[in-house]
Amino acid sequence: MTKSTLIYTAAGATAASGAGVGGYMYATRETISKEQKKKSISETLTEAGKKVLSTVAGSSNPDEEEWKKRQKAYGTATNEELITDVGASGGESTLNKSESVDIEKMKKWCQKYADSEFTVAADATYRKVLKWCTREAQ
Repeated sequence: MTKSTLIYTAAGATAASGAGVGGYMYATRETISKEQKKKSISETLTEAGKKVLSTVAGSSNPDEEEWKKRQKAYGTATNEELITDVGASGGESTLNKSESVDIEKMKKWCQKYADSEFTVAADATYRKVLKWCTREAQ
């Protein structure tokens, strides 16, 4: 065998084994999906055909009539459906069951929690956002 034949044989064997190892690694790779983007409760509800009510303060709110319906319904809410008053200091206390509950406090609660991370549909926060902060999309 000549020197050049040995070099070509060694190079060919190296390339073939590299291709074989690469092929094996490709065929047996773990398919690790990229971490999925976490969705907010409002994004999840929008995808489900719901519209999150506007939380703009005051009577210029385009969903004001819907908020009045939620206010009236709050008087018959179960204890599990009651929401909290989101205070400026960060402390929260339960809003008492009443048909005259402060709509602005409901809006503040919805604004805070509609943007929180969605976990599961059985989550209490998700169910409350669904009940108090949404309507059917049109």
